[in-house]
This record gives sequence, C-alpha cells and structure tokens, in this order.
Amino acid sequence: MALDALCRTGRLAAELAREHGGVDRSWQRAVNEARVVYEREQSAEPGTSP
Repeated sequence: MALDALCRTGRLAAELAREHGGVDRSWQRAVNEARVVYEREQSAEPGTSP
C-alpha cells in the first residue's frame, strides 16, 4: 500500500514538473506536504481549527 502511494506521488510529481516546470523532486515534496495538510484537516474534529 505504501509503495503504491509512493508510485502515485512520483507520477504526479513528474506530471506537475512537465506541466508547470521545475524538477520532480521539488514537486514531490509539495505533493507530500499537501497530503499531510489534507490528512490533518480530515482528522480534525468538525468545528475546530486545524
């Protein structure tokens, strides 16, 4: 499961790099950070500030 997620992140990062410029590695960090923020917001209780 984790390997599958890493593969998807890598493909997404490569696609973003092709579309918007930059290097895959930078986009991969951005995707990982966005995923962490999203998961944190999803796990927060309704009505609370993340």
